[in-house]
Amino acid sequence: MYHEQPLRPARARSPRWACVGWGGAGGASPTVGARDVSLQGGHRVPVALLSPCPLSSQGCWVPTGDAGAPWGHLGRWVMGCLYLAGHTSRLLKALLGTSILFLLAHFIFQICLYTLPILDQLLGPSCSTWEVLARHIGVTRLDLSDIPNSVRLVAPDVGILLASSLCLCLCRRLVPKAGPAARGRSARLRVTAHWLLWAAGKGLAILLLALAGITLPSASSSVYYLLFVGLCTWWACHLPTSRLAFDTLCFLVGIYAGGHLLCLYAYQTPFVQGVFPPPTIWARLFGFKDVVLYRNCSQPNALVLNTGHPWPVYVNPGILLLLYYTVATLVKLHRLDARVRGCGAKCPARELVELESWPKDTDGVAEDTKNCTVHVMGNSPQPGKRRPAERLPLHALGHVILNQSYVCALIAMMVWSITYHSWLTFVLLLWACLIWTVRSRHHFAMLCSPFLLLYGIALCSLQYVWGMDLAPELPTRVGFMSLEQLGLVHPKYPCLDLGAKLLLTLTFWLLLRQFVKEKLLTRRCPATPLLEVTVSDTEPSRQRDVLKALGVLVRDFYAKYWICVCAGMFIVVSFAGRLVVYKIVYMFLFLLCLTLFQVYYSLWRKVLKGFWWLVVAYTMLVLIAVYTYQFEDFPMYWRNLTGLTDEQLGDLGLEQFSVSELFSSTLIPGFFLLACILQLHYFHRPFMHITDLEHIPAATMPPSRVAVGVSVTLRVPAAPTKWGLVLERLIVLGWTFSDTLTRAQVFVGRLLELHILKLVALYTVWVALQEVSLMNFLLVLLWAFAMPYCRFRHMASCLSTVWTCIIIVCKMLYQLKIVDPSEYSSNCTQPQLNGTNLNPEELGNSTLYRGPVDPANWFGIRKGYPNLGYIQNHLLVLLLLVFEAVVYRRQEYYRKQHQLVAPVTETIFEDISREHLDHGLGSCAKYFLNYFYYKFGLEICFLMTVNVIGQRMNFMVILHGCWLVVILTRRRRAAIARLWPKYCLFLVVFLLYQYLLCVGMPPALCVDYPWRWTRALPFNSALIKWLYLPDFFVAPKSTNLISEYPHPPHPQPTTNPWQPPAERTEEWLRAAGENTDRLDLARDPHNPTPNFIHCRSYLDMVKVVVFRYLFWFVLVVVFITGATRISLFGLGYLLACFYLLLFGTAMLRKPARARLVLWDCLILYNITVIISKNMLSLLSCVFVQQMQSNFCWVIQLFSLVCTVKGYYDPKEMGKDQDCSLPVEEAGIIWDSICFFFLLLQRRVFLSYYYLHVMLDLQASALQASRGVALFKASTLKSMHSHRQAEKKSLAQLKRQMERIRAKQEKYHQERLPRGTGDRDPSPTPVLVEPHGASPPICHSTRWWRPWLDHAAGTVLHSGEYFLFESDSEEEEEAAVPEEPQPGRQSAFQVSMAGGTGEGGAGGRGNVVQRVLNTLRFLWVLCRAMVDGLTQWLDACTREHADMSTVLRLERYVLTRRLATGEDMHRGVLDELYLLPPEEPPAEEVGEQGAHPCPRAIPSGHQGAAPRPVGCPLPTGSQEQVTILESQEDVAGSQELLALPQNRSRTASELLLSRRLYFPELEESERFYRSHNRVLKLLLAGYRCVAAHSELLCYFIIILNNMVTASVISLFLPILVFLWAMLSIPRPSKRFWMTAIIFTEVMVVVKYLFQFGFFPWNGYTMLVRNEGKPFFPPRILGLEKTDRYIKYDLIQLLALFFHRSLLLSYGLWDHE
Repeated sequence: MYHEQPLRPARARSPRWACVGWGGAGGASPTVGARDVSLQGGHRVPVALLSPCPLSSQGCWVPTGDAGAPWGHLGRWVMGCLYLAGHTSRLLKALLGTSILFLLAHFIFQICLYTLPILDQLLGPSCSTWEVLARHIGVTRLDLSDIPNSVRLVAPDVGILLASSLCLCLCRRLVPKAGPAARGRSARLRVTAHWLLWAAGKGLAILLLALAGITLPSASSSVYYLLFVGLCTWWACHLPTSRLAFDTLCFLVGIYAGGHLLCLYAYQTPFVQGVFPPPTIWARLFGFKDVVLYRNCSQPNALVLNTGHPWPVYVNPGILLLLYYTVATLVKLHRLDARVRGCGAKCPARELVELESWPKDTDGVAEDTKNCTVHVMGNSPQPGKRRPAERLPLHALGHVILNQSYVCALIAMMVWSITYHSWLTFVLLLWACLIWTVRSRHHFAMLCSPFLLLYGIALCSLQYVWGMDLAPELPTRVGFMSLEQLGLVHPKYPCLDLGAKLLLTLTFWLLLRQFVKEKLLTRRCPATPLLEVTVSDTEPSRQRDVLKALGVLVRDFYAKYWICVCAGMFIVVSFAGRLVVYKIVYMFLFLLCLTLFQVYYSLWRKVLKGFWWLVVAYTMLVLIAVYTYQFEDFPMYWRNLTGLTDEQLGDLGLEQFSVSELFSSTLIPGFFLLACILQLHYFHRPFMHITDLEHIPAATMPPSRVAVGVSVTLRVPAAPTKWGLVLERLIVLGWTFSDTLTRAQVFVGRLLELHILKLVALYTVWVALQEVSLMNFLLVLLWAFAMPYCRFRHMASCLSTVWTCIIIVCKMLYQLKIVDPSEYSSNCTQPQLNGTNLNPEELGNSTLYRGPVDPANWFGIRKGYPNLGYIQNHLLVLLLLVFEAVVYRRQEYYRKQHQLVAPVTETIFEDISREHLDHGLGSCAKYFLNYFYYKFGLEICFLMTVNVIGQRMNFMVILHGCWLVVILTRRRRAAIARLWPKYCLFLVVFLLYQYLLCVGMPPALCVDYPWRWTRALPFNSALIKWLYLPDFFVAPKSTNLISEYPHPPHPQPTTNPWQPPAERTEEWLRAAGENTDRLDLARDPHNPTPNFIHCRSYLDMVKVVVFRYLFWFVLVVVFITGATRISLFGLGYLLACFYLLLFGTAMLRKPARARLVLWDCLILYNITVIISKNMLSLLSCVFVQQMQSNFCWVIQLFSLVCTVKGYYDPKEMGKDQDCSLPVEEAGIIWDSICFFFLLLQRRVFLSYYYLHVMLDLQASALQASRGVALFKASTLKSMHSHRQAEKKSLAQLKRQMERIRAKQEKYHQERLPRGTGDRDPSPTPVLVEPHGASPPICHSTRWWRPWLDHAAGTVLHSGEYFLFESDSEEEEEAAVPEEPQPGRQSAFQVSMAGGTGEGGAGGRGNVVQRVLNTLRFLWVLCRAMVDGLTQWLDACTREHADMSTVLRLERYVLTRRLATGEDMHRGVLDELYLLPPEEPPAEEVGEQGAHPCPRAIPSGHQGAAPRPVGCPLPTGSQEQVTILESQEDVAGSQELLALPQNRSRTASELLLSRRLYFPELEESERFYRSHNRVLKLLLAGYRCVAAHSELLCYFIIILNNMVTASVISLFLPILVFLWAMLSIPRPSKRFWMTAIIFTEVMVVVKYLFQFGFFPWNGYTMLVRNEGKPFFPPRILGLEKTDRYIKYDLIQLLALFFHRSLLLSYGLWDHE
C-alpha cells in the first residue's frame, strides 16, 4: 500500500560494522541506557522491543478486584506509554521503583492496620467512604482468611518487580565478545529482521486497525473504522503518501489506542461505573462494558466477572493492546532507521551496510516500455541495486489480480446480495447483472467503480451504526417499510457481518485503484520512446516466460473443462431441494443442449452462444423472482397477478424460505449464473476454437524448453544461479510429465473409442432391467438390435438420447405436488379363496391387492422417491451417451490434427500384428489385447452361454443349451458361421420376449394371470418362477437377463456372413492372421511358427507350459470336476480322466482328426452334464419336498440341490438329516471351469504351434530306451575304471617288490668289501625314476624334507627299516615339478569380490556406515548361499544333466527329420559325433597315464577341465572306453536307433566328441545361463527332483498310507518295499503301470462308496461310529469323508510325473 519502505536487506561491503546506530557510536560497549544490548554471540536485541513485557505481566486490562489498585496500575500504564518516546532504561528503573513503593505501601499498611486499632477504626467498615478511597488509591485491607484473593492482589506488583529486575540485570551483563565476522553476520541478520518487522508490522497495523474498529462497534471504536476506510480509499485513489505522514498517523493511533485502553480500564472501577452506569446511553454509545462487577461491598477482595457479554467484548481490549504494540513498534523502527541513516552521514570514512528503500511504483511507465531490446551484459549487478527478479512472481500475480479486479468486484456484489438479503443489497444484484450483460463490461465496471465503492462504504457504515448497542434508540420502520427489509437490523455478532462486508468492499477498492491507474495516471504520463535496457542476466526473462507458459496452460485447461463445471452446476441447480417448475426448465435446457450435441453437432455449435445467453437471462430472472418473493407483501402480489394458489406458486418455485433455506436457494443459482457468465465471456471463444472439426491446426512438436519472449543478445555468458538450475530442472520435468500424460491420453482415448459403445449399451440395458417398465422397453429394443447389427448403432445412440431425455422430464414433472396419483389409482377387489390358488398371505403381498395401483408405475414413472436418486440412473445413461460422442469426436480431432488415418482393424496397438506375436512377452501381450476376441470370440460366446445356464437354471435356458449342442456338433467354424446369424437373431428376439414377460400386464386392469385363476391348476409359486412366467406375486427376476445381453458377440471376429466387407478381409488377415480350424496341419510342409521346444526366451517358456503341459492340467481339472461332486455325472468325469491319463501320450502323437474325435466327445459329455443338471433343477427346486420324502436315492445319485435362491427355505429343508441336500456338491461351477479348459485345449490342438509338440513327442517315442543304453554305458565305464585301478595297484605292488629286492642286494654288496670308517654317515640315496623321468628336485623345495633328513640318520640303518627308505611312488611323483595353479574360487569369494568393492576405512566409526556394511555383507552372504546351493544341486545331477543334453540333441535331429518327412535309419545320429579311435593296448594305456600332457577329463561339457598349453588338439574321441563286454550287454535292445556305431560311449563322452552344433540349441543354452539366481536355483531344484523322482513317488505312496491307514491303500507300500526297492538298477515299466492302474481303481472304488444310499453312509450310522477306529468301512478305506481322495490325487500326479520323466529320459522301455 505504501511504496516507501524504511529498510530492506542488502549486501554489505564489509563484514565489519563501523556505525550501528542502535547501541552507541563506534561500536563501543553499550550501556544500560542504550537502545539495544548485545548478546554473547554478537547478536543485539533492542531492549525497547522487550520493555512491554513487565507491563503485560502486570495485567493492564485484567482488573485486580480492589478499588485502589487500578489507579496504581494506571500510573504504571502511563509509564508504559513512555514506550513511544523511548527511554527504555529509565522506564525499567521507574517500574522497579514503583513496584517497590507499592509493595512497601502494602506491607506497611497491613502492619499498621493490624498493630494500630485506631487506623482500623478510622477506615471504618468495608463499605465506608475511606475504605473505598483507600482501595482506589491502591491499598486495601487483606483478608487472611481468603488467601487466594490476597495473593491475587499482591502478585502483580511482585511480578513487575521481578520482571523489571531481570531486564535490568540482562542489560548490564550482555557484553559483546564476538569478532568482526560474527558482528557482520549479526548486522546482516539484524537488517533482515528490521526489514521483515517493518513489512509485516505495517500490514498487521492496518489489519488490527480494521479489527479494532469492527470488533465492538461504538463511537470510540468508530475512529479506527473511519481511519481504515480512509486509508484504503486513499490507497485506491493513488494519492501521494509520505513516510512522515504514516509515522505521524501511527503515533496518533498509538496515543488514541492507549487512551482508549485507559478509559476501558478506568471504567472497571466502581467510581466510574457509578458515574456512567452500563445501561445508560453514553456507556453503550462509547462501548464501555462492565467486565468487573461490584455488587457486594462487604467482600471487596472478591473478583466477580460479568460473563453475560458476547465474546467480542472480551476480545476487543486484546486487539487494542496488539494495535498499540504494533504502532509503537513501527514508530520505534522508524526512529531506529533515522538514527542509522544519521550515523551513516556522520561516518563517511567507514563502510556502512547499504539500507535502501523500496522503489517507487513504476507500473505506469512499465506499460509503455514493452517494446525494447534487452542486452544481457553479465552477472555482476551493482551491489546497491535491487534485482528486479526478486519480486517478479508476486508482482505478476498482483498485476493479474488488478487486471481482473472487475470480475472479483462483480462476484463480490453477487455474493453480498445473496448472503445478506435486503432491498439495499438487491441493488447490488441488479447492478452486477446489468454489468454482466453489457458488451463492454470492463469499461462499464471501471466507470461505476467510484459509485460502487461509495455505495459499499455506505452499506458498511449503516451496518456499523446498527451494529452498535443502540437498539432501543434506533428506528425499526420508516413509514410503511420495515427497516429489516433494508437489512438494517442488529445482528448477534456485528463484527462478523462487518468483517465479511469489508472483505467484499476490498474488491471495490481494488477496482477503483485499477480505474485510477488506467484512466488518470496513464493520461498524465507522456508516451515513452523505445528504450534499450541492459539487465544483469536472463533469470527474470526466464521466470517471466515460465509464468507465461503456466498461464497459457491454466487458461487452456479452463477453456477445455469449464463447460464440464457448468454441466455439473446444471445438475446441482436442478436437483437441489424440492423439484419445482423452474428447476425442470433448467433440466430441459440442459437435456436440449446434450441432445443437440449428440444428434446434430454442427447445429449445436451454431446455437451454443445463444444457449448460454438464454441460460444467463433465465437464471437472472429466476434469481430476481426468488429474491423478491421473500419480501413482505410479494406473495400477495403474485397471487393477485397470476391467480394461482400458494401450492401452485410453490410448484413454480416461488415460496418464502427460512434464512438457511433462502441462502441455499439463492446461492446455488447465483453461482450457476456466475459459472455460465464466465463460460460465455471468457471460455466460449477458445472452446469453440478447440472443438472445431473443420478447421483444425496442425500439431506442433512440444518445445524442449520455454521460448524466450524477447530478443536477447549475450555478450558475456551468464552463469546460471541456483534457482535458475532448479527452474531448468522443473521445466524438463514438466515437459517429461506432459509427454507422458499425452501418451496416456492417446492410449486411453483409443481404448475408450473401441469399448465406449459396449459400456453404453451394457449400462443402458442394466438400467432398463433394474427399472422394468414399458418406457424402458424401447431402450432394450434399440440396444438389443444395435450390438449384433452394426448399422443400427448410431441410430440407437441418437434415439436413446432423445428417449432418455423424455423419460427424465416425465419423471421430474411427476414429482410436482399438483400431480396426485390418488385421484386416478385403481383399487382391485380380492377374489374368493376358491377363485385363486394364492394363499391368504400371498394374496396380501400381491401387487394387485396390497394397495392402490398407480397406472403410471407400469409405464416407469413413480412418485415419492428422492429426486436425484430416482432419476440418476437415466441421467447417467444420458451422460454416458454424450461421453460416447465426446470420445468419437475427440479421436476424429486428434487424427485430423496429426494427419492420421483411422486404422482398418479395431485395435489398441496399431503397430502390432501377427508377425510380432513371437517377438517377446510384451509383443505377445499387445497382440492378444488387440485380437483376443478375434481369435477366441467363438469360445467366449460358448462360455457366456454356459454362464447363462448356470446363473438362471430354469426352463428358459434349456433353449440355450439346445442351441449350444447344435452349434458344437457342427465342429467346424465354417459350418458354425452359416448357423451364427440365425442364433444371433434368436438371442435378440428371445431377450425381448423375456423382457416383455417381466413387464407383464398393466396391474391397473385388476386382472390376474390365468395360472392364478383356480386351485385346480397345478401351478405353485416355485413352478411359476422356474418357468419364468409373469406373476403379480412372484415377479420374474429381470436382472438375470443381464447375463444374456452381452452374449451376442461382436460381429467382427466371426466368419461369414458376419465378417467385415471383402476389402477389409485382407487387412484383417494380414494384421491378425488366419482364424481357421484346419485339420490337416501336419500335411503342410511349412510351419509358419518358430520352434519353441528348446526355450530361447521367456515367451518360449510360456508356450511350452501352454502347448505341452496344458493337456495334463486340463486332465487335473477334469479329475477335480468329477471328484468334488459325488454323483453319477462325476463318475463319468473320473473314468474319462483315467483313460486319457493312461493313453493320453499316445493320443497326443496322433493326427488332429484322431485327437479331436475323442476330445469332442469329452466336450459333448460335459455339455450333456450341464444341460441335464439344468433339467433336473425342476426336481431340486420345485419338487424338492416330494423328492426328499420319497426319492432320496435320486437326490443322492444325481446330487440334486437348488442353486438358485428364493425357491424354498434352506433351514426347513435341512431338518431331515438322513436325506440332507448336498449343498456343497451342487451347481455347475466346476462343469463350467472344465468346459473352459476343454475349449482352450481344443484350440491348442488346432494350432500350428502344437505341431512342434507333436513332433517332439514322436521323437521321444523313438528314444524310449535310449537312456537305458546311456546308463548301461556309464555303468560299464565305471566297472572298467575299477578294473583298471585294480590292475594299476597290482603293477605298482610288483614294482615296489622289485625295488626292495634290488636295494637289499645293493646294501649287502656295500657292506661286504668296505670298512666302516669310509662310509658316509649320512648317505643320500639317489632315486632312479623309471621311464626316463627327470632328475629329483632339491630337498629345500619339499616341506617334508627336514623331517625326512632328520629321520634318515637315525632310522635308515637301524634294524631292518632301511629296506623301506624310498619305496613310495608318491614321493617320486611329488618330485615332478608342477606349476602352482590358482585354486577355484568359491561362490562366496566371487560374491564378495563383486559386491564389496565399495566402502572405505574412513567410515569405521560411523554407525550408519557400519549398519550399511552389515546389510551389504548379509546380502552378499545370501547371494553366495544361493549360488553355492545351485552349484551343489547341479553337481548332484551332473550325470542326469549330461544324459538330458544328449537326448535333447538327438531329439532335435530326429524332430527335424520327422518334420521334413525323411527316412529314419540307424546312422541318423552317427553324424553328430566323431568316430571313436581304436582301443590301444593295455601297455599304451599305462604309458598314457604317466604322460605329462594329460587328457581331458570327461566330466561333462559344463565342467570339463581346460586343456594344458602345448598339448595337441584331439582328433578322435576324448577317451576310448569301448569294451567287448559292453557291446554284449547292450545287444539285447530292440529299439531302432539304440545301437549306433558309438553306442558304447557315455553321455559325457558323447558331448566331448560332439561334432555338430545347432544355433537354436546354443541360443537356448545362453538363455538358461542368463537367468537370475532365484530362477537358476528353482531350475536346479527341479532337476534334482526329476533325477530322483522315484524317491518322491515312494515317499508319497507311504505318506498316503500313513494318512489314510486303510486296507485298500496298503497294497502299494508292500509293492514298494518288496518289488521297487529291490529292483536293480531301477523298477521296470511293469511296476509303474501296476501302481498307476491300482491307484486309479482305488479312486473309483472309493468314489463309488461315497454315495449316501449305502447303509453305512447314513447320518445316524456315521454319528454312532464317529471316533471308533474299528468301524469296518473305516478299516477298509471305504468311509464317506470330505477328504477321501485328496492324497490319492497327489499320488496319481506324482506317478504320472515320474512316468513322463522316464519317457523323456528314454528309460520307460527297457526292451
